[in-house]
Amino acid sequence: MKPLIALAIGLLCLAGVPATAAGLCNCCGDQTVPSCANACTAVKPPKGQCVATVDYAAKAGIGAGQNPLYNISLRNMWLGSPDRDGLEAFRRLLEGSRRWAERDRKSALRAHARGKIDKATSAAMVKRYDDAIVNYYLGIQAFRLARDGVN
Repeated sequence: MKPLIALAIGLLCLAGVPATAAGLCNCCGDQTVPSCANACTAVKPPKGQCVATVDYAAKAGIGAGQNPLYNISLRNMWLGSPDRDGLEAFRRLLEGSRRWAERDRKSALRAHARGKIDKATSAAMVKRYDDAIVNYYLGIQAFRLARDGVN
């Protein structure tokens, strides 16, 4: 009986969670990847520049070594006009990506301490983490501006 009650409580909790997802896209003119084409149609980056935007219909892959905060700059991010659920999905994407970046950094430091990777590789992975954290804070700033209606 207790497992059924726990399952019912869990289902009730999940019923209030929005079912939307979000992914990050790097819009670079004609160099944009096909999966981001729809999200990038409204973004018109200046020639030679890239603009990050959110694809509210995508499901981002987050895991060890695979993180939306890597290899993309969120400095000039464009959020579009998301609804409340879409904006919350973007915030959850940022939070999950930050947690995985921290796991990757700790894993790199442990691997270096055990002699599995050299100092240069460890330093490169820690630098990648630092860049991801900067992107996280830039994304949170864009989220807050959009949430408060400034964007």
